Amino acid sequence: MSRDPEVLREKLRSHLPQGSRITGLRRLTAGHSNETYIVEGLEAVLRLPPTTAPLLKAHDIITQAEIYWEIGGLEGGPPVPGIQFVGADPKILGAPFFIMDLVAGRALDDYELPEWFTSLPDTGRSQLCHHWIAAIGSIATLPPIVAMGEPLTPADNMRHWQRIAREADCTRLAQLFERLIAIPAPRSGPPSAVHGDCKITNIMFDELHVAAVLDWELGYNGEPLSDLGYLLYFFESEYHGNVRTTSPTGMWQRDQVISAWEQASGRSSLGLNWYEAAEMGKMAGIYARATQLPSGGESDDPRMLMMAAKLNESMDIMEAMLPRVEELNV
Repeated sequence: MSRDPEVLREKLRSHLPQGSRITGLRRLTAGHSNETYIVEGLEAVLRLPPTTAPLLKAHDIITQAEIYWEIGGLEGGPPVPGIQFVGADPKILGAPFFIMDLVAGRALDDYELPEWFTSLPDTGRSQLCHHWIAAIGSIATLPPIVAMGEPLTPADNMRHWQRIAREADCTRLAQLFERLIAIPAPRSGPPSAVHGDCKITNIMFDELHVAAVLDWELGYNGEPLSDLGYLLYFFESEYHGNVRTTSPTGMWQRDQVISAWEQASGRSSLGLNWYEAAEMGKMAGIYARATQLPSGGESDDPRMLMMAAKLNESMDIMEAMLPRVEELNV
């Protein structure tokens, strides 16, 4: 059952220090793991956990606020929204929540490209790529984030996704993860913060510059080559094509992404093949979970069916990638 924005508005007006300024709430997204509302009158954003089963078990709402708070206080990292209020008491709105700054800018959508993006000249889209990849590369310069917990090894990270595959009864994917885990993962240096979902649709742009990096709920401390491997899922390789957001002319090629990430992170991409296979497996794990939700009666979201349709394709790609990873380990 969806929440009533009017009920939320009245409760926020009663509890927030500047609640009397609130004129309304407007639903921005009902995301895969959070609900997001514009708080009109405060120039702010409300985030709440979903009322239905989430696509993935991620950081809880309060931890997400702590991640934003911590990253916002560090030098050298990407811009993030400021935190205005954290409501840990579920009695206020029926669930924990936080209020963050409304960042001025524009964003892309996973399912339909906006006119502001498609109307850009090729040089404009190239600049978007430059600033996007530079922002993600800068995350690799950050120390581990306290709110994200102890660093994960690459193998432990893959065991997490292997568990998701097993819980979704996707035996083939679990076996592919087993092949990858058996190969020692190359390391680019000490653990750093890792965003975990660094696609371009999680970026707010002010003109052509990054105004904020959003949606850190899958973030963790570990090997930042994981973020680079995840980025490359969206760009054409010998194994797969571009996705919708990176298909227009002017968007970068794979080699440009790698070079820009190395420059921004100060790290080498040596051993990247392991992480490309790992992140393709992660995407397959997400699709396996998306398959599980409708079949188990946990969701009727049509986006789940769209994602589930990609499961076999992503497993095929991971399987095609693994021989090269295994050869390099001989």
